[in-house]
Amino acid sequence: MKRYSTLCRTILSAAVGTALLSACTFEQEDYFDESAALRIQHVNDDIKATLCAPSSEHGWLIQYYVAGTDDYTFEGFNLFGKFYESGKVTLCSDHRFLRDSNAGKYTEYSSYYEMLAEEGPVLAFNTWNNILSVFVDPVSPSSAPNTLIDDGEGMNGDDRLVVISYNSDEILLRGERHSAPVRFVRLDRSAEEYIAQTNEMKNYISNEKLAQYYVSNGTLTRFFDGLYKGYFDYNDRLIDPLDKQTKSCVFTPNGFRLRDPIVLGSDTCQEFVLNDEKTALVSGNVTVEPCWLLAVNTLCQNTNGAKITAQGACESFAALYNKLNADITSNFSTQTFNGITFGKSSESGTSSRVGVVFSCSSGTRKYLTGFKGTITVDTETGRATIQADSNDASSNFSSYSRKGIGDSFTNIVNALNGTYTLTASNHFKPTEVVWTKVDDPTFYFVTQFDFSSSGTIN
Repeated sequence: MKRYSTLCRTILSAAVGTALLSACTFEQEDYFDESAALRIQHVNDDIKATLCAPSSEHGWLIQYYVAGTDDYTFEGFNLFGKFYESGKVTLCSDHRFLRDSNAGKYTEYSSYYEMLAEEGPVLAFNTWNNILSVFVDPVSPSSAPNTLIDDGEGMNGDDRLVVISYNSDEILLRGERHSAPVRFVRLDRSAEEYIAQTNEMKNYISNEKLAQYYVSNGTLTRFFDGLYKGYFDYNDRLIDPLDKQTKSCVFTPNGFRLRDPIVLGSDTCQEFVLNDEKTALVSGNVTVEPCWLLAVNTLCQNTNGAKITAQGACESFAALYNKLNADITSNFSTQTFNGITFGKSSESGTSSRVGVVFSCSSGTRKYLTGFKGTITVDTETGRATIQADSNDASSNFSSYSRKGIGDSFTNIVNALNGTYTLTASNHFKPTEVVWTKVDDPTFYFVTQFDFSSSGTIN
């Protein structure tokens, strides 16, 4: 039978009056002929039985939040707990604030808990636990465990949690002192499996180099900016937003769940799941899609942000590329042609050049030959334009011209100029993007982009 209770802070007044009748409802039992203290004790016993139930083979996922401070905002944290009738609890996690060099490593720690009858049912972790207590410890989050901060609050986490509601599979709580929400969910797999699958999903859907996302219900659109951190902005627009809200989340094996629901028009949503096509995260009518074209545009402006070789290209481009490679090899025996990039050439005096850059090397020494121009990506139309001047090259070009192979460079520059449609291999990590010429679809090439924390979901 499903058990559910709704409890709120005003339950304290039930000890001296009838406020309890309006403050709480208990569908599973009738406790109202008993005293307020006894009623709370019955609920505490039932919550403890739920926590320790044999069906909790893998324990509980604890989606834990802290209140943060004026100087620090924090993501949500995935903790895991197994509770025992004896009052023992074993918590585990791999969160970034674990001490003793355990940050990011799976770590377990056992301590004790109890159910307190205060204003209502309170779950108290009443002895030190390395997994949880660091959020309550009054030390600077950036210098833990050595530096006390001025107000002695640390991250404003709680180790006493007021139970708001519960059933056999979910318990909703809030910090007794700082009121940050905490959610318990019965685990259907081991904590180690959950952590591994969550880290895989996080690496797939988020990245520092692709930090912006469209949030849309088909009519209205807003933006997430910085999702990879687990705390991020929810903006009305990407550039100079007028309405900026700070949000936080926990990542899950299927996507992510926000600390608090967001409202977009008539849609309210909180938990987002990767769709079957693996192109967007979905919650009801609302989708979260990466602004991958914006990331591509940014990388095209940076040194070596995008790399082009003959791999995956059409025959005509591959022929031009291979001829240049052969010309360089035959005329400069110590040089290796590494490919073509978009972005700034780092050759002395040409750091402001943005265009097509040819990269060669000899041992550890690099030779970059840049042709001035612009590469722009229109994030609205999904089209990109290359405009490079084959007559405006950096000084390194002269050494190749003297060998009579300058045309092999300029022929590629001229061939690249034009407008393209872009197709990404993966919208969350567009490591490969096919550029197809609008006025000649038989001409195409592939750019490779570096996303250092890229991941794949099989």
